[in-house]
Amino acid sequence: MKQNWTSLILAAGKGTRMKSDLAKVLHPMEGRPLLTHVVDTSRRLGIDHTIVVVGHQAEAVKEAHADKGLAYALQEPQLGTGHAVICAREHLESRDGSLLVLYGDVPLLRPSTLRQLMERHELGDHGVTVLTARLKDPSGYGRVFRDDAGGFLRIIEDKDLAADQRANNEINSGIYAFKLGPLLDALAQLKNDNAQGEYYLTDTLEMIREAGLPARIMEIEDPEEISGINTPEQLADAAAVHRGRREAGEGEWGSTVLDALENRRDELVLLERDEMIVALAPHPYNSGHLWITPKEPTVFFESLDDRGRESLFRLGREAEGWLRQAYDPEGINLGFDSGDPSGQLVLHAIPRWAGDSSFMPLVAKVNVLPESLEQTKERLLGVIRS
Repeated sequence: MKQNWTSLILAAGKGTRMKSDLAKVLHPMEGRPLLTHVVDTSRRLGIDHTIVVVGHQAEAVKEAHADKGLAYALQEPQLGTGHAVICAREHLESRDGSLLVLYGDVPLLRPSTLRQLMERHELGDHGVTVLTARLKDPSGYGRVFRDDAGGFLRIIEDKDLAADQRANNEINSGIYAFKLGPLLDALAQLKNDNAQGEYYLTDTLEMIREAGLPARIMEIEDPEEISGINTPEQLADAAAVHRGRREAGEGEWGSTVLDALENRRDELVLLERDEMIVALAPHPYNSGHLWITPKEPTVFFESLDDRGRESLFRLGREAEGWLRQAYDPEGINLGFDSGDPSGQLVLHAIPRWAGDSSFMPLVAKVNVLPESLEQTKERLLGVIRS
């Protein structure tokens, strides 16, 4: 990503429904406080400056994260999400670029999802991009309404919905990417003239749109990712999801191409050059299938600069030559995963023969070439090094 990014994690709430004296964001999930999960996710995105808005048990929250190098803003009393961001304004005014707003009690967001949000925000030069989800039962959530072009129009809270608006099941996750300048301008105009006397961050989205800046939406594929923790039962559910991901092979933060290559580097990686990695796809039943991917987390092809695009295409052409020399196939398939939910841009190079099928390895698990992953690596390294 080309812009400077700052993350702001809202973590000031008491969490009364947790029925505990412990601050909500300090409740452990799988051995670590909820807030720690969110902080670590932010770091996985390559964001080097994270601000945490604290309130209830502020010193205990700081002490539990003393080794994380975080900046802090105090929100006391707590007067809404907009007020929380206002409390951090002193930190934000010294930053440029864009801001990612997260919550200390939403620990299941995958870095790949947030990376997509951030890259979409940059590529579209948006003033704000909001993460949404569609729920079978959206009761209790604010609904996101779109304009005729599919962009952001407004958010209406559940209690304020008219009867004909309740069929809308697209909800506001509360996760946003903001361009910092327009956000700061909007915060200066934010008012609390509502029954609760609170400052709502959602109001800034309409202000930014009305200022003529693009306000856009990214709809999340897995609504479970945006689940907030408000009760012990929800905490237990989130822990179960976290364990389930790990048992399914996703690892700590989800399963991505870069995770697979890092965990199985000696087995899969053939070459690293020009900020790119050439590796075997980890499917021994599809021998010769190569991945070419940027070393840095990248979701969209458009996010690469000219040099990165040139490197990717050059290695793609070279990979085609290696495969022809190693296997003498009847053809080579080249194709992109760009904007894929897995969260990493990949150029695939796959040898093909008459009568084979892209679906054979995936569905029938037929190894088009009967050799092991180790044999494939040895064969291709012999060609690459010759």
